[in-house]
Amino acid sequence: MLHLGDVRVPVCHGVTRRSFLHAGAAGIGALSMHAMNALEASGAVNESKAKIRNCITIFLVGSPGQVDTWDMKPEAPAEVRGKFKPIDTNVPGIQICEHFPLMARMMDKVALIRSLHHKTGATHENGQRWMMTGHDFNADSMKPHSGSVISRVFGNNGMLPASVLLPWKIGNTGAGPLHGQTAAYLGSAHEPFYLGSDPSRSDFKVADLSPPAGQTELRINTRHNLLKQLDDMQRRAENGPALSRDTAYSRAFNLITSNEAKQAFDLSQEAETTRDRYGRNTLGQSCLMARRLVERGCRYITINHFDTVFGISCWDMHADGGGLNNTYADYENLLCPQFDWAYTALLQDLESRGLLNDTVVCVLSEMGRTPQLNPRGGRDHHPAAWTNFLAGGNIKGGQAIGSTDKTGARPQNNPIEPPQVLASIYHAMGIDLETTMMPGPGSRPVRLVEAEPIDQLF
Repeated sequence: MLHLGDVRVPVCHGVTRRSFLHAGAAGIGALSMHAMNALEASGAVNESKAKIRNCITIFLVGSPGQVDTWDMKPEAPAEVRGKFKPIDTNVPGIQICEHFPLMARMMDKVALIRSLHHKTGATHENGQRWMMTGHDFNADSMKPHSGSVISRVFGNNGMLPASVLLPWKIGNTGAGPLHGQTAAYLGSAHEPFYLGSDPSRSDFKVADLSPPAGQTELRINTRHNLLKQLDDMQRRAENGPALSRDTAYSRAFNLITSNEAKQAFDLSQEAETTRDRYGRNTLGQSCLMARRLVERGCRYITINHFDTVFGISCWDMHADGGGLNNTYADYENLLCPQFDWAYTALLQDLESRGLLNDTVVCVLSEMGRTPQLNPRGGRDHHPAAWTNFLAGGNIKGGQAIGSTDKTGARPQNNPIEPPQVLASIYHAMGIDLETTMMPGPGSRPVRLVEAEPIDQLF
């Protein structure tokens, strides 16, 4: 059985995906997008067999230095090892930075991937595209965000969107607008829902959850029914069956009119002590909101820790004295403690509520940073090696997968590329990567990602 998102297409028994594509893809590829949507049916993925039903991704925009955080080199020369010291964790043989003391006590739940690398280019955007989509691309071949893929494969689970992005989309990071955070060719129905507001602010409000000014409930419902009738007329004119699929408009309407959706975003319902434990900052409150969304059926939440690298304290530690003047002081006083509190609170909260076994929590970034400190005492872009990590679901914690050389410059063993991380997430969510494909550009079926899962994670 070949799956096109949530569309099932029968093929001959015993035919592999690759042999099918060679022999018979022309027929499927000739289908229009409308025809493929008409084939939609539930069951593209057997959720009863899915190991992970939810995913929360924390994306560290700007990228921490691997040698200063989760792949320290205490025996290296001073200009490589930097200012921070390693500490032991609750897993013998695994050390991390002294400024993650809470995480160190939970390392048995975490699987570090220390040999990530890519060869495309040293911009933030290259790495963002790789880690958000499993592909690099240009404006003519845009690929969908992983949350949009999950939306297309699984669909919604209740009133909330399948994919939500907190708190803002990535903006200017230096090299253009292609960050990999859109639905691309999958269409507006699978676009992530962008919060567009800081949940740590006292006046926090999700603008898209309020009816337009002057719109009464009767008027909103009348308008919704009219648009539905027009949509039905268009479908009949195209000789297509009534389709069971979400649209951007119906999603917005459901969010505006659903008390369940509004409550999911309402952090005032949380105890003050809980909010304090996550940290009263944008990352902490975004992580708390992600937990609330998972509880209420949202499948895929992406948290951007920063939306730019310019003029703010962030992980992009160039120490240039200007708009990219992040230093060790920023790491020590702000970034590391902020992350340590939010990340560990999220894992503990998910576990105490019985959600961690159903939720994988991924911490991703674009690249690493140069092992050699620059003349200003900072580190520059380095996509040749970095560390990301996963926890939750059926991820085997308490391990470090792969390693780098003595300065953290290159993978020393088990080199791993970004698509393998995405493949691991899809695999853990019960998706058969050999048979579940997307309706790609030109109505051609394409694989979700051209990589295999990381075996050691499971």
